[in-house]
Amino acid sequence: MTLPLTMYRYLTTQAVIGIVGLFLILSGLILLIDLIESLREVEKIEAAGFDFALKLTLLRAPKLALTLTPFIFLFGAMWAFYQLNRRSEIAVMRSAGMSVWAIISPVAVLSFCLGVIVLTLLDPLASRMSAQADAEKNSIRGKSTQLLTTVEGDIWVRQRSDDLALILHAGSYDLANRTLSDVSIWRRDLQGVFIERWDAEKVLLENKEFVLTDAYRSRPGDTTPVLVASEKIPSAFNLEDLREDIAKPDSLSIWTLRDFMQVIEDAGLPVVAYQLRYHDLISLPVKLVAMVLIAALFSMRPLRSGGTLPLILSGIAAGFLLFITSELSNATAEAQVAPVWLAAWAPAAIAVLLSLTMLLYTEDG
Repeated sequence: MTLPLTMYRYLTTQAVIGIVGLFLILSGLILLIDLIESLREVEKIEAAGFDFALKLTLLRAPKLALTLTPFIFLFGAMWAFYQLNRRSEIAVMRSAGMSVWAIISPVAVLSFCLGVIVLTLLDPLASRMSAQADAEKNSIRGKSTQLLTTVEGDIWVRQRSDDLALILHAGSYDLANRTLSDVSIWRRDLQGVFIERWDAEKVLLENKEFVLTDAYRSRPGDTTPVLVASEKIPSAFNLEDLREDIAKPDSLSIWTLRDFMQVIEDAGLPVVAYQLRYHDLISLPVKLVAMVLIAALFSMRPLRSGGTLPLILSGIAAGFLLFITSELSNATAEAQVAPVWLAAWAPAAIAVLLSLTMLLYTEDG
C-alpha cells in the first residue's frame, strides 16, 4: 500500500521530534560537562578566564555532539515508534493495510538524508570549529600549529610557512641536548614542487632553527648530493611538542581527508587510521538507516504482547553491540587483518541485513 503524503509527513515529523529533542538534550549535557573540563584547562593558563573556557566549549561542543549521532538516531527513532505504538497508531495503520515497510520508510529516508547533511555540511563545520578551538588554545599558550607525530619511535614533522612546506623525519631525539638523530628534511613550495632534500646524522634545534652540520643537500638536477658544512633552516616547533599529537583523524572532515591522506602518505606515515575515518564518514548514512531498522525491530511490537521494556532494552543493547562491533572491525583493519573498506562498511551492512531479515520474519511470519 502506498503511504499517503499526510501520513508520510506525520511519521517524519514524529521522528524529527524524537531525534532533534534528544540531540538538544545531549548537547546541553555535553556543553555542561565540557565547560567544566575547559575551566580545568584554563586554570593553568594565566591569560585565560571563564570567557575563554566558554569560547572553547562552544567551539568543541558541536564536534562532540556529532560523535553521538548514531545513538541519537537509535534512541530518537525508538522514542518515535514507541509513542506511535503506545497510542495504538501503528495498530490502526496496520489494520488499514499499511505494511511495516510503509511505516518505517519515512523515518529511514529521513535518517539517510540527515546522514548526508551531517556528512557534507555539519561535520565539516564542526571540524573547523574544533580546529579553531585547538588553534585558540595553542595561540594563548604561545605554541604554533603544525602536523607532528611519532611512529614506532621515529619522529615525523610537517610545517608550513608563507611560501614553503617542510617535512622532517628523524630516527630519535634527545630532549636534554636538544638534538635530532638520523635526520632527513624535504622542502617544497606550496604547489608541491620539490625544492631540496637535506640528510644529516645530527641536527641541533635552537632559537627556532634546525642547525645542520656536515649535511648532504640534494636538489633537482644534481647528479650527486652536495656536502654542506653548516646550514640553518627555520623551525616552528620545540622538541617538547613531540609528545603532542595534533593530527588526529577524528579532527578532519570528509572534504579535507583525501588531501590530508596524500600528505601523510607522501611523508611515509601510516594512513590506516585516516582511511578508516574516511570510510566511516562515507558509511554514516547507512549506519543511521541501520539504527532506524534496529529501533523499529525492537519497539513496534504490539504492547499487548508483553515484554515491552525488555524489548526496548534489547534494542539499546543491539545499538551498543553495533558500536562494539565497529570498534573491533576497525581494530582488524589497523592490524592489517582485513581491508580498510571492509572493516568500515561491514558492521553497518550486517546490521541492515540482520534487521531486514528479522523484520521480514515478523511481517510475513
